Amino acid sequence: MSLHSRIICTITMIFMLIGCGSTPPTEFYTLSPLNRSLQTAQTSVSHRDIIGVGPITIPEFLDRPQIVTRTTANRLDIDEFHRWGGSLQEDFARVLIENLSRLLATHPVRGYPSSEPLDLRYRFAIDVQQFDGRPGKEVTLNAIWTLLDERTGKSLITKRFEHLSPVASSDYEALVAAHSTALAALSLELANAIRTNRQ
Repeated sequence: MSLHSRIICTITMIFMLIGCGSTPPTEFYTLSPLNRSLQTAQTSVSHRDIIGVGPITIPEFLDRPQIVTRTTANRLDIDEFHRWGGSLQEDFARVLIENLSRLLATHPVRGYPSSEPLDLRYRFAIDVQQFDGRPGKEVTLNAIWTLLDERTGKSLITKRFEHLSPVASSDYEALVAAHSTALAALSLELANAIRTNRQ
């Protein structure tokens, strides 16, 4: 190998090492359930009344490994180095079920559909239309939910939920925390719907 070729090879390797060294590590995030101190809307529901949650639909452009942020009304950014720890849809359902279990002071809150038969009393179907945010600003949760009476097959109430949750700082941990706060607000509204509409 000539001296010229060796120099080019060395320079190339240096740039490759610099490029690898400058790549930030990928960070993973998950939603968290509401704080027990926020459980102010507890409802006494019979332990015979099993509450179902699902199906929950989330737009495909949000249900991806990367966390999606919104820069304008029409523009979304996808960050390759800040990702959800799993499926956003599954994490959303997991935390919502946990929140409702706490708020309703009853254990039988189950995901729907289920691989095992469930004798449901009520069920929430949720269509999430927006669940994204702007770092350092706010997270928006926009969803349409329906409470169904599984014994009669009737829809008891359908409502649009819209909530803005402030983001405490410009980092992604604060952004995800605001996602969790918005989900807690939805949980409180659903728990109150059970209290209001139970037969």
